[in-house]
Amino acid sequence: MIRYLIALLVLLIAVPAFADIYRWVDERGTVNFTEDFSKIPAKYRKRVKVIPDQGTVAPEVIETSGEGKAEEKKPAVAEPVGNSPAASKQAVEKKKELYGGKDEDTWRTEFEKIRAEIKSYEDEISDRKARLANPDNLSRAEYLGLQLGMKRLDEKVASLKEKLAALEETARRAGVPPEVWK
Repeated sequence: MIRYLIALLVLLIAVPAFADIYRWVDERGTVNFTEDFSKIPAKYRKRVKVIPDQGTVAPEVIETSGEGKAEEKKPAVAEPVGNSPAASKQAVEKKKELYGGKDEDTWRTEFEKIRAEIKSYEDEISDRKARLANPDNLSRAEYLGLQLGMKRLDEKVASLKEKLAALEETARRAGVPPEVWK
């Protein structure tokens, strides 16, 4: 009996923590990340980019019928009780239309996240290009490091653009309205 109580206590205490991630670039061009704003040096705090925590996305559940045809299974939503705020929220969630197992907000969030990453990397590339424009202030190692870093950033941007195109195609196939993902 005591084992069950301890196990229950451990499960109740182990709550996932959600926090924003802060990204900044120092004077050497190094990209830094932290979850604690106080750990960011004061001179970089104005240039910090916040990456909001998206939490976890529920897995998509697909059932197959006996005919081999895949059918989408919608998550069960508890019936609202009374006129409480939780009851009205559940009623709204129940009415949300799903596209490929995800609602519009989830699709919108995925697109925004990828686009924000692309913009972040493109901003970093433009910062590096600006530094490379005046090579007199750079040592040879710094100059070559900036060039190599730009090449890697270009590759990341290309990869993210491919990921975005694939997500757009998936959204198109799932029947997501264009205003959600465009």
